[in-house]
Formats: sequence, C-alpha cells, structure tokens
Amino acid sequence: MASVKSGDNKETDWKVALDKAKLQIRSELKLDEWQKYGFATRRAAEFDELAARQDSPAGAVARFKCSEFSREDFWEDFESKRLPCVISGIPEAEGWPGFQKWTWDNMAEKHGGVRFKIGKDDKGATVRVRVEHFMHYKQEQEDDSPIYLFDNQMGGGKTREEILQDFKIPSYFPDDYMELAGEDDRPPYRWFSLGPRRSGTVMHQDPLATSAWNTCLVGRKRWVLLRPEVPRSVAKGKKVMQKDDDDEAVNCFIDLLPRLREQGVETIEFVQHPGETVFVPGYWWHCVVNLDDTIAVTQNYTGRHNFILVWKSTRVERPCWCHKWLREMDAQRPDIAAEARRINEQDNFDMNALLIKNRERRLKRRQRREERGLRQVKRKAGDDFSEAAWRKKYRKEKSDSSDSDSTVSTSSSDSASTSSSDDSGESPSEKPAV
Repeated sequence: MASVKSGDNKETDWKVALDKAKLQIRSELKLDEWQKYGFATRRAAEFDELAARQDSPAGAVARFKCSEFSREDFWEDFESKRLPCVISGIPEAEGWPGFQKWTWDNMAEKHGGVRFKIGKDDKGATVRVRVEHFMHYKQEQEDDSPIYLFDNQMGGGKTREEILQDFKIPSYFPDDYMELAGEDDRPPYRWFSLGPRRSGTVMHQDPLATSAWNTCLVGRKRWVLLRPEVPRSVAKGKKVMQKDDDDEAVNCFIDLLPRLREQGVETIEFVQHPGETVFVPGYWWHCVVNLDDTIAVTQNYTGRHNFILVWKSTRVERPCWCHKWLREMDAQRPDIAAEARRINEQDNFDMNALLIKNRERRLKRRQRREERGLRQVKRKAGDDFSEAAWRKKYRKEKSDSSDSDSTVSTSSSDSASTSSSDDSGESPSEKPAV
C-alpha cells in the first residue's frame, strides 16, 4: 500500500487527506488505479454520451407533477402496487428551506470544517473527510468512480440539526413505523449526499425490504432499475463481467448494462433532474450514477403498504432489534403489533427461537475471530507475549471499531458483506436509494 505523508503546504492538504481516505475505503487499489479505466479522460466521450441519453426505453418510468397527483392517488397507483415513479416539484411546493440554499458553494462556506462520512475501512471503522477538502477533490479529481460523501449522521451535532431543518418528508410518504422504536438504535434510514460527477452506488436492493424516496436538489442522476424477480447473479452482472471489469456504478452503466441487454435482460433507465423525487419500492434492484455534481437527500421507510414485507425481513435480519420494535408497537400502535403477530402465526415463526440461535451464532463468530487473531499474533510475537493483555486490547479495539451508522454501499469495496443481521456487528452493504 502506498504511503501518504502530510506536508506543510495547506494547498495540498486536501490531496493528502483524500489520498489517505482512498487507501482506507478501497485498500485493494493503488492510488493510480482509481483512474485505470479512463472514464474522465480517454473514455470521457462515453460518459458524455451516457449523460446526454434520454430515458430508455422512452417512458420507462411514470412521471407526474406533485400539483397534479394526490397522495391517495400515489398510494393506489404506485405505492400499493410497488411500482417506481418520479415526482417533480416537491421541494418548491412543500416549502423546503434548502430548495434555494443547497448549493456546493453554500455547503463549502457553511460546513467546510465539518467531517462527513465517505465509507469504511477494512476493519469496518467509519472514514470521514472535511467538506472543504472534499470540495477541492470534487474540482480536481479524474477518478473513474470518485469518492462519494454519503452520511446518515449528516455531519453530526449542529450541522445535522441544520440540514434536517432544510428539508421535509414529502407528503406522499407520511409513514415511518420504525420510528416507534426511537432514533437511538433503529436501522439507519436517512442520508445526505454530495456526489461528484461519475460517482454512484453499485447495483443493490435496499435493506430490510424498505421502500425509499430520493430527492435531488442539485445536478442530475441516472438510474437503472431491474425488477425484484431478477436473480442476484444477473442483477450484479456477474455473468457478463470480464477479467478486469469493476462493478462500480459508472462501470455498470457503460460496460455491464449493454451486455445484460444483449442477453435479453429488461432494464429501466431514466434521468432524475433537480427538484425531482424518485420513489423506489422495496426489493427493486437499482444502480445510480451522478451525471453532474449532485446534492441529494434520501430516506427509507416502513408504512401501511409495505409493512408485511418489511416485518418478514426485519424479524430475520434484525432479530434483536425486532423484539424492541414489537414492544414499542404494543405500547404505541397496538393495531400494527397485532398485524405483526398475525404474520408470525400465519408463518409459524418463532421470534424467541431465532433470537437465541442468533445470539449463539454471534458468540461463536466472535470467538472464531478472536482465536484466529490470537494465532496470528502468537506466530509473530516473542517470548514476552501476554495472551491476557492481548485479549483485553483486542476486545476493546473491536468494541471501539464497531460501527452501524450506515447501510450504504456506494462502492463495490463494501459489497463483501450483504447481511444486515444483528449478529455481524457490522452494517450491511446493501444501501438505500441514492
């Protein structure tokens, strides 16, 4: 791995910081390999052609203005039928304070010194960069798939409070049943993003069968959707990938999707413009690339039309948290709790048995990791090695590095883990709609 040393020249501090971050979030790449496909240089025309392309096929996704379609019509025609759509005009019509002030210059001026999340390192620890450094990077970078600032904590503290005040949940999406369990330990569900041109998120399904809305305020995004029944190996492009291919969003759109279409796979491609909100139902595959430098916000949710799917997924993937969720349903929404129990009875699903099994599996996994680490250290250590001291240090480091603040996978480097189960101690790689 290349080394990165900080210098005295503040003009280059941003590059030092971003190079270090690159090596952390994609340790399998050397710094010069971030440009190996040449999408910003020798293959720039291919990306320009992609950016100029219209929806494919024409009318690929339903579009309507928020002023012309009621919430009840949306529920009937799209949400209940689990069909994607694009809604225009929400930020302006519903009075988002950030509608006018969310610009790149404003973000740099107001939040320049704040550190936002851009990914995780190999140990699962969050990697963050300062907004002012990220702005320099955005202007200078020629990476194939640039670093994507995508943070569910929205910078934390005062910055988070300010960003949350700048947008509103669209009136089409009033439900948030997971909110019943409180904010502290619920699965991550809301993100703010700054996406440089060519950055994006890999092909994925959103976690826990949740549906999502995504509103873009600056720039354009290109989306591709595949129907839920498409097999994972097909959606991920595994059968069409060639030896040196990558599965980053830009690679997917320029290299993999044309090959999938040649094999008869149905793809739904469309462009999201500033001020438009995309609705993505649960289980739909999607991949998104930023055609311009974008600013967006997205949220996953559980509501009246997708609760059954989400409950069935969550009781398996998050068995520990699911017990708390059910207790809060009992206290605040007994009607929803009754539905959850009806589903369990119908499926003959024993939540307690799964919880016990999950805890046992969790303990065994931690023990295996600890013993594996111990063997590796013993082979390298001298006679003064203290097993007791090592175990104490190891457990503290694991506790400190445990991070479950995001389900986002903006990079294929995050795609090794696909489980959102409580037993992993890690967040799942499958991300919400971007």
